[in-house]
Amino acid sequence: MKPKHNPPPWLRPRSRTVVGVGWYTQEEWAKVKAHAADPDAFEETYADWVRMAEKALLNLRVAGVVAEKSYVKAEELLAWCLVDGKRIDGPARAQFVAAQERKAGEAGG
Repeated sequence: MKPKHNPPPWLRPRSRTVVGVGWYTQEEWAKVKAHAADPDAFEETYADWVRMAEKALLNLRVAGVVAEKSYVKAEELLAWCLVDGKRIDGPARAQFVAAQERKAGEAGG
């Protein structure tokens, strides 16, 4: 049975695609920051990073994006960058998370 009324556009989800948001434990965050080509792109402390990341995750969800935490292990990220000849920077971290999400999707979650 179809609903009688469609919700207004601003209440409809904009995306059904799951977006992975890179997420770190405190230990992994410190390792990634220590090896990053762009350490200045990181927040000063892990607590600052958590506040920023939680806000970004909330903003994505409010915008209708299905956003989930995608935990990053520093050793895996560093190895992936080495194999692919990438600098350990923001774009590479984002690409790694996207690749990690694709791999999880192919494996069934």
